[in-house]
Amino acid sequence: MDKAQRSKFTKIAAGLAAAAVVVLGGMYIAGSASGSVPPATVDFANISAEQKQKLFDRGLQVFRAADCAACHSSPTTGAELAGGMAMVTPMGTLYGTNISPSREHGIGQWSADDLYRAVARGMAPGRKNLYPAMPYASYHDITRADVDALWVWLQAQPAVEVANRQPEMNFPFSIRPGLALWNALERPAGEPASEAANTLDRGAYLVNTLGHCGECHTPRTSSFAMDLSKSLAGNVIEGAYAPDLRPKAMAERGWSEQDLVQFLRTGLSPQGVMTMGMFPVLQHSSAHMEEADLKAMAAYLMQGEKPSVKLAAEAPQTPTSANGERIYVGLCAGCHGVDGQGQPHSSLRLDTNTTAMFPTPLNLVRVIREGLPERDLAHGERMQAMPGFADQLSHEDMADLVNYMRLRWGRQKGDVTPAQVADVIKSAESH
Repeated sequence: MDKAQRSKFTKIAAGLAAAAVVVLGGMYIAGSASGSVPPATVDFANISAEQKQKLFDRGLQVFRAADCAACHSSPTTGAELAGGMAMVTPMGTLYGTNISPSREHGIGQWSADDLYRAVARGMAPGRKNLYPAMPYASYHDITRADVDALWVWLQAQPAVEVANRQPEMNFPFSIRPGLALWNALERPAGEPASEAANTLDRGAYLVNTLGHCGECHTPRTSSFAMDLSKSLAGNVIEGAYAPDLRPKAMAERGWSEQDLVQFLRTGLSPQGVMTMGMFPVLQHSSAHMEEADLKAMAAYLMQGEKPSVKLAAEAPQTPTSANGERIYVGLCAGCHGVDGQGQPHSSLRLDTNTTAMFPTPLNLVRVIREGLPERDLAHGERMQAMPGFADQLSHEDMADLVNYMRLRWGRQKGDVTPAQVADVIKSAESH
């Protein structure tokens, strides 16, 4: 390369570098901006006691429907606004923050506008980008009225003087300003939704916005944004399978609107029990929601679909593993029954349980291996403890048992291998 060629190459490289800086700079500015904030729906300085009470009551319902406490409660004391709950991601571990009115550690100095920017745009005061574990990609179209009500409720709660725990993110995700680049590419436009005009609209708002169900139940893209072309199609998160919630898939697993309302309200239905990542949803959110809202969610998720399978188990079309049946009768039938009929308010039915119907055996292997704790659910329902059988089952025995259950009650192929069981265990233990 002669001197003229080197000079030309240098100029091209410098031009490309300058263009890259301009593009990245523009992305940073766009991703660091919170955009316009819609005006408050009330004059906070001049509201009557009656108006404030109405806002307080609505704010509590927003807090429950948005499931704020699932991430912002304390794992040690249970205080719902104290923060500290760990959220394990492929990029590192985040901790729910203190959202009590503490002026030092919480949001006591935030305005209602500040809360809107954080919830809908992922931007805390001081132009601090929040990690999208704060589900602003779902909350982006929250109504301003809901934010105003939530702010009133939050500011009326007792302050919790607990310092926030710092994120433990891997490099380069530990560089918080880099979140602006993700925002520029993936953050939805922050346009507030209109007030729901009918039950299905209300259900869509509760499921997709406040309930942010897609954050767990929607597959992710290579940039870890929700793949909205596959909204609610099912996803593996934190070592568990969050199942497909689309209407046809729900109907194929035997769900009805009535069963879904019962499940959301009490944590228990013929299809299963709320466990793993869903138990905190029951504990902090759905058990406290109004019946009309639960019905709206069920109506939206089912879209008029009816159960397309008989609730009673049908005979498998493929021969089951004799060893799997032997293990089931020896370890499981005492509580769940030889035919999987279970015991009311004590042991789950397996003949209608959807865990064996999932395309992956992940959750089934984990439950058999790890067991489930005894739990009071909600509205009088409870489940007794189920022991784990990790010490009693080899990978081969686990595969045979899982295949037996998936064949008999799940209408799945009995093709789970010991190697797959080992992979499931390895994945679960990493979380």
